[in-house]
Amino acid sequence: MIKGVLREPNGAPVVVLGLSGENMARLMADEPIVVQLAELGLPALRILLMGGRTEADLTAQLTEKFGPPRKTIKQEPDR
Repeated sequence: MIKGVLREPNGAPVVVLGLSGENMARLMADEPIVVQLAELGLPALRILLMGGRTEADLTAQLTEKFGPPRKTIKQEPDR
């Protein structure tokens, strides 16, 4: 995995997370990856990256690890 921060012309940060084939295999094996943004000089937030074949698979993983979801957010593709 590569991690980094780029800056837009207006100075806004863009977090870069480059996943290797091994990372993708781990995600699809229900092994989430946690990234600490503070390591990149950003506010101390954590990002959880996960993988699954379907949204139902992802929801099941979250429920197993954190309990039933209080709110589900569906990301629509950019157009």
